[in-house]
Parts: sequence; structure tokens; C-alpha cells
Amino acid sequence: MAQKPSIPKGTRDFSPEEMAKRNYIFDTIKEVFTLHGFRQIETPSMENLST
Repeated sequence: MAQKPSIPKGTRDFSPEEMAKRNYIFDTIKEVFTLHGFRQIETPSMENLST
């Protein structure tokens, strides 16, 4: 029998309901930050253990 894939340790999945709430919160934060002149950057969410 094939092994079920697992997510990396220390991470979790979010349900559609949780994602709707999270997206609303993050969209609100982004809007406020943009109004105050901040610009978005994106950095890696996972790093090698050696760093």
C-alpha cells in the first residue's frame, strides 16, 4: 500500500472557512499598510536547516 503524503513538521492545513477569515484579515492589513506608503515584499517561507 502506498504511503499517505504528509505535510512538513510544524505546518498545518487551513479549512476553506479558516482561509476566508485569514484572507479578510490579511487583505485589510495590506490595504491599511498601502495607505501608509508601505510596499509588499515576499520572502521564502521555508529555509534549509543549515541556515
